[in-house]
Amino acid sequence: MSLLAFLAETAAHAGEHGEAAKAPFPAFDITWFASQLFWLAVFFIALYFALSRFVLPKLSDTLEKRANRIASDLDEAARLNNQSVEAQKALELRLAQARSKARDTADKAREKSEAELAKETARVDADLARKLETAEARISKLRADAMSNVEQIAVNAAGAMTARLGVKAADGDLKKAVAAALEKRG
Repeated sequence: MSLLAFLAETAAHAGEHGEAAKAPFPAFDITWFASQLFWLAVFFIALYFALSRFVLPKLSDTLEKRANRIASDLDEAARLNNQSVEAQKALELRLAQARSKARDTADKAREKSEAELAKETARVDADLARKLETAEARISKLRADAMSNVEQIAVNAAGAMTARLGVKAADGDLKKAVAAALEKRG
């Protein structure tokens, strides 16, 4: 139902109850339309003036400041992102250089230790060779001494055996016989 129909019905009911027929609601009375339109125009113009002069410029300024702030924050974020990317690249470059330097240092240290080890090994080998030569010379001398003693002992033993058997042999013959026996054996 429309508002006008409702108001008309309300007025009709009022008349039925013995009340005098009143004029409709003042806002809907045609006699007041001109006054209402005038005040509507006055308030609309005042509201338009207030909004256009005070509220909208502040609102527009606030929105512009906010947009500028967002744009500057985005620019700052992009700048910081670029700096962080550059810093990451620089860090990776420094790490690569440090790894290369560490590898070079390790290679040099290994070469140095290998050279020192080879030098020490050569020194120890030379010392062992010298000691071995000395030991071999001593062994040869001791062997020669032992052999000469063995020959003399064998000559003495052969002389003693022949004497027990009752045979007298000359020392020269005994030495020749022992030398021939040692040559066959050795």
